[in-house]
Amino acid sequence: GAVSTALDFPSPLVVLSPPRSFSSLTSAMLGAHPQSAGLPELQLFMTDHMDPLLKFFALSPGNLQDGLLRSVAQLYFGEQTDATVDQAKGWLAERRHLSTAAMFQLLARKVAPQVLVEKSIATVWRPGFLRRLRQAAPHARYLHLLRHPRGQCSSLVNMIGHREDSVAADLKDHSTDPPTFDPQIAWLQIHQNILRALSDVPAEQVMRVRGEDVLADPERHLTEIVRWAGMRDDAEALDAMLHPERSIFARIGPPSAPYGSDPKFLENPVFRPQQSKPQTLDGPLPWRDDLPGFVPEVLEQARAFGYR
Repeated sequence: GAVSTALDFPSPLVVLSPPRSFSSLTSAMLGAHPQSAGLPELQLFMTDHMDPLLKFFALSPGNLQDGLLRSVAQLYFGEQTDATVDQAKGWLAERRHLSTAAMFQLLARKVAPQVLVEKSIATVWRPGFLRRLRQAAPHARYLHLLRHPRGQCSSLVNMIGHREDSVAADLKDHSTDPPTFDPQIAWLQIHQNILRALSDVPAEQVMRVRGEDVLADPERHLTEIVRWAGMRDDAEALDAMLHPERSIFARIGPPSAPYGSDPKFLENPVFRPQQSKPQTLDGPLPWRDDLPGFVPEVLEQARAFGYR
């Protein structure tokens, strides 16, 4: 599938962040704006073409394809049911020759004139995935969403529990024998992937925001984000963003494609303003007792983001 460079749809708004960084909520709030269309996680950029992606989905445990299936079911077949998810599977199979970039553009055109809002947790794990995203949407706006490493890592530990055997190699410190589960490794790696991927993007296409700030003062920060994204910032738009639960995707989907976003968020997609407890970069890590605290590289990057 040829990738069109002509701009026949508005610049997508793509949220980039490590997991457990308030990205499901932030993306859903931005996607609830009257001028935007927030889709579930499409997970398109793990491959160049749809055929290997659909094969990968079919072989992967879990629900990686749910977001794409729910999006296609809703956008092309009008609702999200087991029947329309089946139709979505057929629709995607007919387009398996397309590049993943062409598929992304197809969906962006389908929701136009609304702005496509998307975040896919898979995209940030590998530089190659981010490169594909950049090529698919050279004019996209990128919201780089941050969270204090202590909060993000603690949340990840709580989510994974200590099922060490199921933990990806990216989440382990390989300088120990055996490797030690330590989510700060991934926090640093993912932010470095994002920073490198965005390093040559024009400055006006990139915005960096701390998730904690968005949750503590959504009026101010959502207003800044939508202004930057070229969308309106009136009271009606703000009210819509404060109610992500009104979105057609902000709930558990049909049995054949239930997720496409953080399951916890889908079970209760309501925004409640929250002042997060102040986090510190100093002191021991609850998940790691053989280190005095965060490694120097994590401290340096977190301080560069304004965390203390």
